[in-house]
Amino acid sequence: MIVADWLYERARRRPSWPALVTPDGVVIPYGVLEERVATLAARLSARGLEKGGRVLALLPTGSALVELLHACARTGVVLAPFDPRAGADEVTRAASCVRPRLVVAAPSAAEPARAAASAHGAALSLVEPDGVVLGDVPLPPGARRATPRIALDAPHTVVFTSGTTGRPRGVVLSAGNHLASARAAAARLGAGQDDRWLACLPLHHVGGLAVLLRAVIVGGTVLLQRGFDPQTVARALREDGVTQLSLVPTTLRRLLDVRDAAPGALRVLLLGGARSDRALVEAARARGWPVAPTYGLTETGSQIVTARPEQAVSGDGFVGAPLDGAEVRVVAPDGRAARTGEPGVITVRGATVALGTLSDEGTLEPLAPDGWLRTADRGALDADGCLTVLGRADDVIVSGGENVTPEEVEAVLLGHPAVADAGVAGVTDPEWGHVVCAWIVPRPGAEPTLTELRDGCSAGLARHKLPRRLVLVSSLPRTPSGKLKRRLLSGSLTAQPA
Repeated sequence: MIVADWLYERARRRPSWPALVTPDGVVIPYGVLEERVATLAARLSARGLEKGGRVLALLPTGSALVELLHACARTGVVLAPFDPRAGADEVTRAASCVRPRLVVAAPSAAEPARAAASAHGAALSLVEPDGVVLGDVPLPPGARRATPRIALDAPHTVVFTSGTTGRPRGVVLSAGNHLASARAAAARLGAGQDDRWLACLPLHHVGGLAVLLRAVIVGGTVLLQRGFDPQTVARALREDGVTQLSLVPTTLRRLLDVRDAAPGALRVLLLGGARSDRALVEAARARGWPVAPTYGLTETGSQIVTARPEQAVSGDGFVGAPLDGAEVRVVAPDGRAARTGEPGVITVRGATVALGTLSDEGTLEPLAPDGWLRTADRGALDADGCLTVLGRADDVIVSGGENVTPEEVEAVLLGHPAVADAGVAGVTDPEWGHVVCAWIVPRPGAEPTLTELRDGCSAGLARHKLPRRLVLVSSLPRTPSGKLKRRLLSGSLTAQPA
């Protein structure tokens, strides 16, 4: 199916409406953004980029990445945004999957970008975050063209998973995936041209990318920020009329710690990326924050299950009902559909499920041949069809024959007054097989002991779930979007346990 280009349509109808506000406060109207994108699309074609070709982008948040996103879609080129702070080995692996014809990078990522381009015979363009991509490529005569179109069933973007449990995978999403996701999210939470979306998640992450696409589909405004800073977010909420915001539990906690932070005009605070606990959601809502817990995947173009801000949260990990057009079922270990309340592996089906993933050789591999995507997450459905996320299936700690979900332990630890941040994983033990170990970032001036934490958490956790080892650290390993890299914890026991 072919549809009119989203940006072109918005610019035609409301050219003076603000499309972007850069991190430096520069307002870019839809008409101006359209002109830039049309020019860049012509330059991509002049550079030899053809339909189905791929571009690897190592760009931080800025207008250059936004323009490249729309210009690639307009020419049928597939954009693969990647972490501009990634190391050379990570960029090399990503490039091997993408097989780019062009690499666009910030000067700070020049070295790995140059190596990736050279390895695949690709062109290289270095540009500042708010600079002009391919500005040195002359426009061919008659570069202006007819009304641009987008093929909904064709590859649109390659978005890499966060890599919290292994090597990141390149997930191939179509324009149709993105459109279905935007429409379903709007039906659940509302969205319109008066919405102002604060983008503080990395734009190479599916959560940040979804903000860009959902806003242009409905004609809203995106306020770009280079990373999450709680003071900067609080100021934007206070001064810039932000109505939609996406955070992960870690960043929400940091925002709530800002003394004068208030929701202002905020209509929806989408909370995803990691399992959230009921206490955090209810504490934020009690202060007026419209928190909407959500569950999503890179493989589904972001959210697929979302609770409304006014919906009661029945427990830790509760995320509500599937969005319109999405189906969710929980599969028991023996392969049957799990009963109401019975834990199992979450599987999903719908128009947002990605086309596939890229192999190490750059070929497209089907993701869900039978239509059902089997996730790596555990959950349970209640009698109303609402989902509770229990955590990743491969994160479960089996200690003395008892299953322990790390997220449950972390949620209780985070309620302790001496704990600023917490991570939990299993470590091998000759007697119990594995035991629960907690990595704790103490609050300023606090030095919690293992006995103190166990005593403080005993009311909220069964005895076999209490930590048996404790490591005090200054920070936890997290992805740019705030997800905990749990696999790195159990390999970091060089610190002295308490």
